[in-house]
Amino acid sequence: MKAGDHILLRATCKAQRRTKNRIRENGKSGFIVLVAHMQPVCLSRQPALLLESVDNAWRGWLPCKEVEAMRLEQSEAN
Repeated sequence: MKAGDHILLRATCKAQRRTKNRIRENGKSGFIVLVAHMQPVCLSRQPALLLESVDNAWRGWLPCKEVEAMRLEQSEAN
């Protein structure tokens, strides 16, 4: 997965409530990957994805270990 990919996410069985809520609230049509596999301070430096919702203006980090992704299409910018 790389920046620009359009993905659908599913929370893993061990995902935190925050992750499940973000996917439910903002991910109906999927997300665009802005930054893949960084270790942001806000998530205690665990590997994460910076995502932007296709449905609305939400943008934020989700931990890689809490999501399963399926790529839908690649951005034409790549």
